[in-house]
Amino acid sequence: MRNDFKIKNINFCCKRGTLSQGNKQQVLSFTETKLLELLLNEVNEIVLKETLKEFAWQHTVVTDSSLTKSIAKLRKALAFFLEDEELIITIPRVGYKLVSNDVTPVAEINKLTDLEECLATEDSLIQATESTSEQQSPMSLRNKILFVLSVLLIGGSLFNFLRILPSDNERYIDDSYHLTELSSNGFTHKVITPKSMELPQEISYLLSQQNVTAFSWSIKYQTILIFLILILKNLKG
Repeated sequence: MRNDFKIKNINFCCKRGTLSQGNKQQVLSFTETKLLELLLNEVNEIVLKETLKEFAWQHTVVTDSSLTKSIAKLRKALAFFLEDEELIITIPRVGYKLVSNDVTPVAEINKLTDLEECLATEDSLIQATESTSEQQSPMSLRNKILFVLSVLLIGGSLFNFLRILPSDNERYIDDSYHLTELSSNGFTHKVITPKSMELPQEISYLLSQQNVTAFSWSIKYQTILIFLILILKNLKG
């Protein structure tokens, strides 16, 4: 067995045979140590006299009187720490029982301590991970800024490309269509319509209200206008 125990706030060391609490200490004999060890391992259970004698005296034959004297010394050692409480009770003609709901093997306490240390280590790792994530966030922000700048550069390149498109657009129009230019408020609207179609007044008025320079293509009379090409360049007059 050789387990160490904590009885309430008393420490019992099987190897040294001592009971201690702060600066107070009681040293037990070998027999008393063995008896207390067995009773603690069977806490709240009846331990037979013969079982106690075999465990504490091993191969030596002893009487019940020797067991009774050793139990009395053990009770006195425990009473040094717990004056108003008797842990070991006698079961007449049967044996003894150590009664307590506050007995813990030290091995289990160590396991709890190890678990607490493990949880503390995990908390430290989580905090370190969060700290690393916070340090990486500026990099993510930088990537976003670079992405926006890239989009602006592509947009600017496209705009410059559209500006250098040929200004003489009429030569690209099929013979069955003709180009009509409408100027209003400093903006020019070029409308491509079939030669057989006259541009309706309502469409001319609609175009005059749009403050942009653009191409429009009217396919049928019922079609209001479809703007096919984005702003090419600002043609004035």
